[in-house]
Amino acid sequence: MNEPGRLFALQQAMRPASLAWALVDAGTLEMRFANPAMQRLLQPGSRSPAAPALDMFESARKAVSQCLETGRETTTRLPGLPGLWHFSPIADDGAIPAVQCYVLQTGTASPEPDDELGLGHVNRFEAFLDHLPYQIWMATPHGEVTWFNRALHEYAYREVRPLSLREGIWIDIVHPDDLAAVNTGLSRALITEKPTGYRLRIKRHDGQFHWFFASLSPVRNAQGRILYWVGANLGIDSIRRSENQLRDQITTLSHQLRLKQQALDQAETYLAQAQKMGMVNQLSAGVAHDMKNLLFITGLHAGMLERQLGEPEQLEHVDVILNTIQKAGSLASHLTGFSSRKSMQLASADPRALVQDLEPLLSKAVGQNAELQLRMAASIWPISVDKLYFENSLINLCLNARDATEEHGLITLTAENVLLKRPGHAGDYVMVSVTDNGMGMSEEIKARIFDMFFTTKPEGKGAGLGLPMVKNFMDHVQGLIEVESTQGLGTVVSLYFPRAQPAATQSPQAATPAGRQETILLIEPDLAARNAMAQVLYGLDYQVVTAYLPEVAQRYINSGMKVDLIIAADEFPPPLNIANMQQELARKQILIPLVLLTSSEEAELPQARECRYAVLSKPMDIGELARTVQRMLNPGCTTPADLPAA
Repeated sequence: MNEPGRLFALQQAMRPASLAWALVDAGTLEMRFANPAMQRLLQPGSRSPAAPALDMFESARKAVSQCLETGRETTTRLPGLPGLWHFSPIADDGAIPAVQCYVLQTGTASPEPDDELGLGHVNRFEAFLDHLPYQIWMATPHGEVTWFNRALHEYAYREVRPLSLREGIWIDIVHPDDLAAVNTGLSRALITEKPTGYRLRIKRHDGQFHWFFASLSPVRNAQGRILYWVGANLGIDSIRRSENQLRDQITTLSHQLRLKQQALDQAETYLAQAQKMGMVNQLSAGVAHDMKNLLFITGLHAGMLERQLGEPEQLEHVDVILNTIQKAGSLASHLTGFSSRKSMQLASADPRALVQDLEPLLSKAVGQNAELQLRMAASIWPISVDKLYFENSLINLCLNARDATEEHGLITLTAENVLLKRPGHAGDYVMVSVTDNGMGMSEEIKARIFDMFFTTKPEGKGAGLGLPMVKNFMDHVQGLIEVESTQGLGTVVSLYFPRAQPAATQSPQAATPAGRQETILLIEPDLAARNAMAQVLYGLDYQVVTAYLPEVAQRYINSGMKVDLIIAADEFPPPLNIANMQQELARKQILIPLVLLTSSEEAELPQARECRYAVLSKPMDIGELARTVQRMLNPGCTTPADLPAA
């Protein structure tokens, strides 16, 4: 028999075994190979035994023939020889070239050591395992790998070859990164004596590693003692790829979830800021309204006092009061402007004059310990700004600079003409910058300085509204704000204002015009304001009828009272506010001009366009009120000379 490589490998594997094992040629029925244990069994005492003759036993020939005919294992006893003889066919490509023979001891005699380990039983179904398409391997009860089936041989070595597995050669085909997991799995199985499983990568004969799931189970005898371990490797490359794809998808989804969570957190932050802003808007609008009413009353009384005083020194004090009232009114307007309810009143102005007027207030703002320097160019172009917003922006910047220097640094305010070449901002600009030598800012803080309510100051020291308001102001005037800062060196905030046309020269204020006993219907809910307004109008030679509600005023008119002009506050809610009252009067063809007094920029104006109307913002001085009243009563008059002076 020309022995194939597989039979040769079996011979090499069984040569050191203590189990009596042999190969019988299927054609001649002659024993072609016997391991030393079989030779000692057939020729006891021989030191150099040759291949013994098995065909001299009739029972052996019959058993081999039956095995070849049926293709199944047969068992028999041989006269004069111990044990039970097993003959099992070895199939190769559909043929049976040989029959393996092994002997299991019977009776009460002590079993051989390897029989105790179950190797006799291993050989009984080795041929069956060899035909399975799965990778099968076996190990002793102590975990020593002793056998690979044909599928595992062909995967790892391309062919069946003799291996000395007891030396741990199997380690060479396991991926180095998986050896720890394999060792842990084997150890766990040996300790618990229970089936286990683990993943590993096994190297194929071409050097490529593939993923397998190895299961390891014990085989026990009738007494429950482990005879050997059987392991099986199941390829899981496709499962592993699916897991990797699923893991990648989970990673992608987790990333998307984090982004959405960040967006949600940002949205919640914006919502909280918007809610805070809404509260601030509501508060600022209410404060501004009440402040303007108080200033309005104070201004009216100061105006009446001015008309009764004759001494120049006394008039100077009244002028100061009136100027202060105007500034306070501007501050109140700024509160409504902060809440986006008041549009900025842009006008051409001289930056030098604005800064010089503001210098005393800036000096007080930075404190006595910090040094404020002004560096103004000799000639500066005019700019178009809202004076109050401009002043407030510079105050905010100087306060921030003071805090950055911890109230002991140098703060420089510079104003000069520049030729700007920024994208979207090119041409003649006026730069107004505030520089400090304070602590500076990191890039992370610098990136957030225009975020609403963001502040690095301690709680109670800053609201995070200053720079956002400055940024809003610069956007409104179509200017540009730039911030340069270096930690430890300081910060420069530069405001760039577009060059504007020079301001027109204002004509001298005309004298306060008086009335001619025209009837004015005054509608004002506040008693103090109503009384002050009535006194002013009386002093201007008008007949005054007062009402605290539009409904009362409407009853006066519907009763036939002749009214030349209505002066009304805008504070009445529906259903009958001033606008609705004017509409109802217009439907009855009662067209009376209206002067609407407002403390906000959201006054509801009359829809009846036939009715002439004017809007005055509180507080206003008596002269402005008188001129507006005369303009509404005498629409044909175009010059102050046409109006009688008080």
